[in-house]
Amino acid sequence: QSLLLLTRRLEPTLVVDMGSIASRLEEQQRSAAIEGKLVDLRQAMRVRDMEVAMRIAATRDRLCWLAAYYSLVLSFAGARHASMHRRGVPMHFDNFFVPLPIAFTLMPPVLFMYQLDFALQPTSVFGFRIGGKANRLAEEANRIREGVRHCWFGHPWLPEVDDGELWIHRPVCLPLAFEEAYRRQRARGAALRAARGLAPAAEPHWAYFAELCRQDE
Repeated sequence: QSLLLLTRRLEPTLVVDMGSIASRLEEQQRSAAIEGKLVDLRQAMRVRDMEVAMRIAATRDRLCWLAAYYSLVLSFAGARHASMHRRGVPMHFDNFFVPLPIAFTLMPPVLFMYQLDFALQPTSVFGFRIGGKANRLAEEANRIREGVRHCWFGHPWLPEVDDGELWIHRPVCLPLAFEEAYRRQRARGAALRAARGLAPAAEPHWAYFAELCRQDE
C-alpha cells in the first residue's frame, strides 16, 4: 500500500516531466527542420547565383567576339574604301557599303575561332593567345559572384563594371520563423572559423526578415 501511495504521489510529477521532455524534443525537431530548410535555401541560392553569373560571363564573351567580328568587317570596309579611292572610283550609295558576300564570308572564320577558343587549352598561336575559354568564364563568374568592380575578364581594354549592383547580391526576404535559425547558423560559422584560427568571414547578410514578404522583394 505504501508503494502504491508513493506511485500515486509521483504520478503528476512524472506526467509533467514527460510532457516537458516531449515539448523539448518537439522544439528541437522543429528547430532542426527550420535549419535544414534554411541550408537547402542557401544552397539553392548559391546554385542560382552561379548559373546567373555563368550566363552573364558567357554573354560578355559573346559580345567580345561579336565586336571582333564587326571590327574585322570594318577593317575590310576601310581597306576596300581606300583601294577604290586610290583607283579613282567615285563613291555613291551603291558601292559605299560593304557588299553582303564579304560580310557572310567573314562569318565562318570567326565562328570557327569562337568554337576553337572553347575547345583548346590556353595556348598561343602566332603570338595570339587563344583557348581556355572555360577557365576565363569560370574566373569571370567568380568575379561576378564576389560583386567587385573590375574590367571584363580582367582586361584593361574592356568595359569596367561594378557587379555588386546585380540583383543576385541583394538579400532575400524570409519569414520571421527563420530569423533565429539564421542567427544561430551565422554564429556557429563564426565560432568555427575562430576555432580554426581563420579570419572572420566578410560575407554580407544574405537574408532579412519580415512578417509578410512581397513577391517583388
